[in-house]
Amino acid sequence: MFTLRLFCDVASQRSFSAAAVRHEITQSAASQRIGQLEKQLGITLIDRSVRPLTLTAAGEIFYTEARELIQRYDRLTQRLSKMAGSEGVDSDLRGEVVVEAIYSAGIDLLNHLKDEFESTRPRVTVTIDYKRPEEVYDAVSHQRCDLGILSYPQRWRDVEVIPLRDERMCVACGPGHPLASRQSVRASQLGDWEMATFEAELPAGRAIRRYLREQDVEPTIASVFDNIDTIKAAIEVTDQIAILPKRTIKRELEAGTLKAITLEPRLVRPMGIILPKRSRGMGTLSPAAQAFVDYLLEHAGPEAEATGSGKESVGAR
Repeated sequence: MFTLRLFCDVASQRSFSAAAVRHEITQSAASQRIGQLEKQLGITLIDRSVRPLTLTAAGEIFYTEARELIQRYDRLTQRLSKMAGSEGVDSDLRGEVVVEAIYSAGIDLLNHLKDEFESTRPRVTVTIDYKRPEEVYDAVSHQRCDLGILSYPQRWRDVEVIPLRDERMCVACGPGHPLASRQSVRASQLGDWEMATFEAELPAGRAIRRYLREQDVEPTIASVFDNIDTIKAAIEVTDQIAILPKRTIKRELEAGTLKAITLEPRLVRPMGIILPKRSRGMGTLSPAAQAFVDYLLEHAGPEAEATGSGKESVGAR
């Protein structure tokens, strides 16, 4: 089981050294272990000729099945622990939870929750990688991670969606902009100013454009970007405005470099957790992954959003 866990960590981290650190062995020992596994199987699992490392076709298959074996083993040990009447079940959890999220899911928020979750579950490691929305979906649908976090989740056939929270959108602009002194603005009034926004193929870009069409607004789109960080930087130094989730500009609001104006009618950005479809009703999530999903729903879900608990997000997409 140790070698399987080590291989899965090498595969998810794309690095022998990172996996070695996690298992408290040397990089050489990690490489030798995987080499022995490949020799035993008679097939190459990892392409070492590129950086970062990539899995071969056989490696991808082995990774998917190995993770399922580990999850089944962890579920079994957790079940036996409960049968034995062990106290502090959460502290008995073990394994790795691999999460892929869009940048604006909240780097600060998720890292804070990860640290809190791991602090009471010392044998669980949560790894969070930040990707574009289509990359998050692809990783979940092909079971290269345990769960994904993204905005505007759809009813995809091969993933399960768990609603996480709705984030209120606002109009963001520089402090010297004519809108900066206003408390609210109607969407129908936004045609008077140049706008920076998301690329049309991104979920946020499509949603904002659809909203403006429904409000009979033809905005003057001056800048188009693929992430929130660049949009924020653009409106800080220009007279452009942008429609963004308010929580993603918290730092700029505190620093006074941006202003947030309430947008009417209300527009929200839905956030969701996505899981491989096989997990629905079949219990294929590992106990550690299920515990982290529950933790997210409790600490980053609607109630947390409403009360403002947790750290706020920075980032993109």
